[in-house]
This record gives sequence, C-alpha cells and structure tokens, in this order.
Amino acid sequence: MIPKTRKEALSKGYKRYSTGVACVHGHVAERRARTGECLVCRAEHLVEWRKRNPTKVKKHNDTQYANHTDALTARSREFHAKNAVVLRIQKQEYQRNNLHIYAKIKAKRKAAQLNRTPAWLTPDDNWMIEQAYELAAIRTKMFGFSWHVDHIIPLQGKTVSGLHVPTNLQVIPAVDNIRKGNRV
Repeated sequence: MIPKTRKEALSKGYKRYSTGVACVHGHVAERRARTGECLVCRAEHLVEWRKRNPTKVKKHNDTQYANHTDALTARSREFHAKNAVVLRIQKQEYQRNNLHIYAKIKAKRKAAQLNRTPAWLTPDDNWMIEQAYELAAIRTKMFGFSWHVDHIIPLQGKTVSGLHVPTNLQVIPAVDNIRKGNRV
C-alpha cells in the first residue's frame, strides 16, 4: 500500500506517495517523496529538457554506455578469474559432445590453408614453414604458455586474404593470436 502523505513515505523509506489530490497543473498522480514533485510534471519537464539539449543528452548517453561496458568488462574478467577451472571443464565437455562442429571448423581451416598455399613454394620454403611450427612448440614448452603460428595477413580475412608462405608467418603468444582473429 502506497503512503498517502510525504511525511509517511519518508518515515517508511518509500520513494513515492499519492495524496489523490491534483497538482498545480491538474495531474492526479504519484509524487516523489524526496521533493514532493508530481511524476507526470517531472516526465513532461524531462521531455522538454531533452528536446532543448540534444547534445547534452547524447553526451550523457555515450558516457553511460562507456561506464556500463567498462563495468561489464570488469565483472566479466572477475567472473572468469574466479571460475576459470569450471569454465575450462565446461568448454572441454561441450567440445567432446560436439565433435562434429569442431571437425567441421578444423576441416574448413585446413582447406583454406591448402587453397592459400601456392604451388611455387620451394622445399626450402616448406622447411621454413615447418620450422615456424616447431618454434611455436618449443616456445610453448619453454615459457609454459601456448604459442601459435599466426598469418600476418589472414588466410580468410574480410577485406584481404594472405598466402600460407614463410614471409606471412610469425610466432606469437596464443592470447595475442586469438585476440587478433581474422584481422591484419
């Protein structure tokens, strides 16, 4: 039950109250306990203010969005840090239950790599490619975290596609490669 007086609303910790009496503008509506202001009058005032100040509204909305996404990112990082083991187990279980999906992805990737490997590669070029993959394996053992062979210009980029040649390869930490995705 909503309080009937402002004093009662404030004493009980309510944010609104309703007297059943019209405000000075004729609205019979709930009022804000903190200010006594009619909610309909407040809404009308805000609509008018927004019409008069579109740049301030846009700036406010952009700031709110940025703050919201920063908070989400921080919460997400915190959640993943706390639940890393559980999330890894869930991912592994999902992969085991959906082998067909991962087989399809791997086959598509392999086909793209084969299609982007030119016929003019020399045996030396092939040896250099093998060395890049060996270097990634050595660095993984040596540093204790995963390293990948990355295509500097992606094989399946949106705007450009590179070749599977030694000059287009680099050995970088896996997190950087995953973050990079199919971008140059």
